[in-house]
Parts: sequence; structure tokens; C-alpha cells
Amino acid sequence: MVACIGNTFRGDDGAGHRVADLLSGEAGAEVIRLQTLTELLDHLTGDIDLLVIVDAMEKFSGGGTIHRLDSTDKLSKTAAWRSTHTMTLPEIIGLADSLRMLPARILVYGIEGERFEQGSGLSESVEKACISVASEIKKMLRSSEE
Repeated sequence: MVACIGNTFRGDDGAGHRVADLLSGEAGAEVIRLQTLTELLDHLTGDIDLLVIVDAMEKFSGGGTIHRLDSTDKLSKTAAWRSTHTMTLPEIIGLADSLRMLPARILVYGIEGERFEQGSGLSESVEKACISVASEIKKMLRSSEE
């Protein structure tokens, strides 16, 4: 399952949905679009082997920077994670774990945004990052089919 999170009306916060657009029609994955991380709990069934999460992040180093976090070991419940959502990723993971719905493996792509103003589109650096992330996910899906 690939969970693409964001708000297309808030500039770079729409990065997740742009990746969903780029993955459209790609065989081998269920791609879902969510507005918030909390909605992810509605889609976890406990029998998902790999969950890929794509979401925009607040800017740390530079717009368009991609952060790739693999496995729940690196996504501890106490990890610092700056989000524009009401619940952070570590909080969602902790809740899913306590409900016994946590997937065997989680892969997170956090794309640093430059602008999150209402009505602005994706910045050029985030668009490029979205293309890169979608390409990497496609390669991963294709290699898992072989």
C-alpha cells in the first residue's frame, strides 16, 4: 500500500498527492490519497507487508530534499518529526502498533517543502523531488514483482 498524504490547496503540502498522480496506473500497489496521517488508520488492516508513506515535511535543510526512513526501528514513537498535521507520524505508528495493525515494514518518504501558502502550487524543487520519489517507488514495485 502506498499512502500519499497532503493538501493540494496548500502549496508543497500537495507533494504526496503529486506522487499519487505519478503512480497512477502502476501495477503492484494500492495507492491511496489522504488529507491527514490520522486517516491512515482507516486503511490499516494488520495484513499489509509493506506500507509506503509519502508526505511533505517542514523545511529543515532545503526545499525538495527527500528524507527516506526505512522500518519501524528508525521511526520510534519518540523520534522528532515535524509535521503540519495534528498527529505526528511516530504517534500514528504508536497507535497502530497498540491496535496490532502495524505493517511488517514501513518506508517513509518525507519531502521538504518550501511554501505552504493557501492557493500556491508546488515549488519547482518539490516537483522534481516528487518525480524522483515516484520513480524510486515504481522501481521497487517492479522488482518485487520479479
